[in-house]
Amino acid sequence: MKTLHIKVQNVNGLTSRLAAELVAEANKHASAITLVVDRNDDSSKADLKSIMNVFTISIPSGEEFDIDIDGTDEEVALESFNKLIADLPI
Repeated sequence: MKTLHIKVQNVNGLTSRLAAELVAEANKHASAITLVVDRNDDSSKADLKSIMNVFTISIPSGEEFDIDIDGTDEEVALESFNKLIADLPI
């Protein structure tokens, strides 16, 4: 499993447009990809391939979250997410 740690710096937090970009990237990969805000709280985890699941989680500016990638193409997915995160105003 690979994990990408992200701190939200956008003043509006993780907006729906940014979330949609993450979901679109997740759906390009075979691996299971999960957005995790708090590892001790199942309600703060979402399948990143489902926009509806991601919309149930609010991540304000200054908060941190992880993207867990687990599967056959996790290295490729991690690289893709690193590039995407660098380009997005998260």
